[in-house]
Amino acid sequence: MLASGLKHARMEFKTTDDVKELLSKAAALSGVDLTSFVINTAADRARAVLADHSVLKLTAEEHARFLSLLDNPPQPTKGLVDLMNMTELPSQ
Repeated sequence: MLASGLKHARMEFKTTDDVKELLSKAAALSGVDLTSFVINTAADRARAVLADHSVLKLTAEEHARFLSLLDNPPQPTKGLVDLMNMTELPSQ
């Protein structure tokens, strides 16, 4: 194995006996060990969550409106103008 492929990050967590048995059975049916099953499943879910939060999905109507607003932006509101003219953040 190449040095760059070595695993050095460690994670530990506790669970119930029932959940461990459930995961172990699923891992066995998938033909992988428990650690690989849990890591691969968690990584797949993490990628899905990140994709859901980083990709903007629009309907055809929303897409057309978005392009229209890019081509013909509305006039800035007074609040936006004031915000853009600020040189310091307001104190809280």
